[in-house]
Amino acid sequence: MTLGKPLFGIFAVLGNWPNWEGYFDLSRKGLKTSFVALLASLAPLWLVVYGVEAERARLVEAPVTLPDAVPFILIAVLWLFSFPALAYLIGMIFEKMDRVRPWIITRNWTLLALASVAGGMFGLVGIGLVPLIVASGVGFAAYLGLMVADIRLAQKVVEFNWWSSALTGCGIVAVGLTFVQLALST
Repeated sequence: MTLGKPLFGIFAVLGNWPNWEGYFDLSRKGLKTSFVALLASLAPLWLVVYGVEAERARLVEAPVTLPDAVPFILIAVLWLFSFPALAYLIGMIFEKMDRVRPWIITRNWTLLALASVAGGMFGLVGIGLVPLIVASGVGFAAYLGLMVADIRLAQKVVEFNWWSSALTGCGIVAVGLTFVQLALST
């Protein structure tokens, strides 16, 4: 599977393209590959940290000091893997276990794409090409875009009705915000 195919698949599954399943490898191997994509999103998330710290260093005229990588990785991995755990739980509760694998696969690729957009913008902040306010807007849009994607994926992939999808998407974001709060409080 090429990298471009699942990235086009994101547009297919979030939009109204027919046969979105053809863009993703929905097998067990595809699930493993999507987890590699999920772990690959650590790199753009680290670029977000780098961009913020580079801007802070510019403002106080000091060298860039990055936080320790281990706490960042632990908290980010908790956040990244909270969705698959919730998806399995939701799948068991609502008897949708046959839809859990495609749901996780499509969500993992969606998260990689949105994290890459945000990370790219903050990387440009780090090298001084883009103001922090612009990158912050893009990052905020990517985070809210993930909530909208969670709602749409619950509706299209898991086949929940609109209200159940909205509740599911908001619940997923609430759990994610818990981990973001954990990161901010450490």
